[in-house]
Amino acid sequence: MIGLDPPTKNNPPTKNSEILLIYEVKMANPNGDPDDENRPRMDPKTRTNIVTDVRVKRFFRDLLISRQGEDKVWVSKVDGKNVDATTKLEKYGGNPEDVLNSCVDARLFGATIPKKGEKKGESISFTGPLQLSWGYSLHRVDLMDTRSITSIFSGRDTGAGNIGKDYRVYYSLLAFYGAFSYRRAQRTKASVEDLKIFDNLIWEAILSESVTRSKIGHYPHLYMRVEWPEADRFEGDLRRFVKVKERKEAVRGLEDLELDFSALIAKLKQATVYSRCSQEMSKVCEEMRKVANVVNLPHPA
Repeated sequence: MIGLDPPTKNNPPTKNSEILLIYEVKMANPNGDPDDENRPRMDPKTRTNIVTDVRVKRFFRDLLISRQGEDKVWVSKVDGKNVDATTKLEKYGGNPEDVLNSCVDARLFGATIPKKGEKKGESISFTGPLQLSWGYSLHRVDLMDTRSITSIFSGRDTGAGNIGKDYRVYYSLLAFYGAFSYRRAQRTKASVEDLKIFDNLIWEAILSESVTRSKIGHYPHLYMRVEWPEADRFEGDLRRFVKVKERKEAVRGLEDLELDFSALIAKLKQATVYSRCSQEMSKVCEEMRKVANVVNLPHPA
């Protein structure tokens, strides 16, 4: 596995990157809203399903924790318990730089770390070089009609079972945009090895860390990280180059969508693309190879 321990020699990135991540969710809850009975986040006017960047980062962090332990991830528990940031900082000797040295997520996504010995509430913030947008579905999404579940455990003083709510979508093909700034990486000590860790693990994380009752049904279809020939280039949200048509009024699977990546692929001339495609989207990777320098993922150990 690529460099999950802090690299002995920091190999700094020398170019910006942009990311497109697409995965599907079938008969599950992609991202519940705690302010709305944990319903999937939706734009009710357009029927667009919405998922926060925090959800995707949580998949990534949880896989890191399961493989390397809580000490390798800044946004995590301590000995299985939720703690405040000051208590978490004690695990690193009270030194914010040691947080960066130890934690991949802090180097990539940034961190807000308390200042030891300073006035209460003061902190130092590191803006992460890797930022992800909120994801949205590439089509209209329907909530499942069945929403109630029962439990055999009785309610208080009633002796009867409880009835709860279980909100899910039938199907949602979600797309996320990400951007990595190599200049900002200099401050957080993010390395090429850190980027490779994200390249490798985000695909596995979506599969393995979604194995819960409400989340099972997640499947990644496309991950690509683009390095342009120009070091400082950003093209902007790559999702705008993907065109989607709904073949049916009720979308229940990938086969009900017509996806067109031609505008995106045309942009990739002379770029280096780190990519991984599902079997269903293998043709997208094949077309990319015709115009770009494609590096197949995962990276070798």
